Amino acid sequence: MKKSLIALAVLAASGASFAQVSITGYMAYGFQSTTTGGSSVTGTGSAEEAGFGAETARVFFTAKEDLGGGYAATASLSINTGPQSAATGEDHSLTLATPVGGLTLGTAKGQDYLSSYINAVAAVGSYYDGWDTKLFTPRTKRDYAAFTVPVGAFTFALAQHESADSVVFGTGTAGSSSVTNGTPAGGSSAGVTTLSATYAAGPLVANGQYAIYKSSQAANNAKDTTRLSANYDLGMVKLGGGLVVTNHDNGGVASQGPKTTDYLIGAKIPMGASSFGLSFASRTQADILAASSSYTGTGYSLEYGYAMSKRTSVVANYARWTSPVGVATNKDASSRYQLLLAHAF
Repeated sequence: MKKSLIALAVLAASGASFAQVSITGYMAYGFQSTTTGGSSVTGTGSAEEAGFGAETARVFFTAKEDLGGGYAATASLSINTGPQSAATGEDHSLTLATPVGGLTLGTAKGQDYLSSYINAVAAVGSYYDGWDTKLFTPRTKRDYAAFTVPVGAFTFALAQHESADSVVFGTGTAGSSSVTNGTPAGGSSAGVTTLSATYAAGPLVANGQYAIYKSSQAANNAKDTTRLSANYDLGMVKLGGGLVVTNHDNGGVASQGPKTTDYLIGAKIPMGASSFGLSFASRTQADILAASSSYTGTGYSLEYGYAMSKRTSVVANYARWTSPVGVATNKDASSRYQLLLAHAF
């Protein structure tokens, strides 16, 4: 990672190899208070934590080169920094654009699908994690290869994702996309093939995806996922919504169900220098074996932002959520609020 950062810094300074280099990013600091709901099942009470623990800083490097003949190369690297600690490399990719489409190779650990698409509308959680650490499945770091083809207002993509922590073939462990005794690892780290289509024209942006996971026949592995989302800008209000349905190979796990359904809706209302955002999220795990029932967790978030300039703003947000009872030890509601000073560059 350090070599990549040094190389991009040299390119930015010299401009010898790439025709265009850009450096962007943001910083956000402030006060945060989090209450984690307790559980009568485990006998644990609620836990509270508050203080100036809300800080983040990210820098994005992008270097582009026109290769001629309809070909171009784009290198991108994201750096996440912490106080008095080494910089950590995050998402990075290299894209080769051709006259018929673009080939991208990279590593990424983004937000869950719904948060990444709908947060762009509602602005809630834009500087921090979305609903993936509260209601939805936490994301894993993945290596990937994707080929993207634009056709008018549509963009079609075929991608292969594998765990970025994979090990030598034949000695894989749970949590990698390698294999153990010839059996692919499962869970959220399993290899997955995704076909997607995006439509973007005027105020409407819509996306659909279908993903197929490698099956290890282990308990509760994901088999396939269908994802849908859409954002629409009405001018006076921006609306967004999405749905994710995942089918599982239950394998007899008593605390899990064969199907998980997530949805998220959001809205943002701009009013001069102010903006108001809200979102509502839900996860339902169907047919839990232990109880022959289904469980649903829900959450909502509110955010107010005041733009002091085009790049500096003050943000206040609040979120409250209850995890699905069938799989979470935290049965009581959890909550979090933040007051932040943010600056983009």
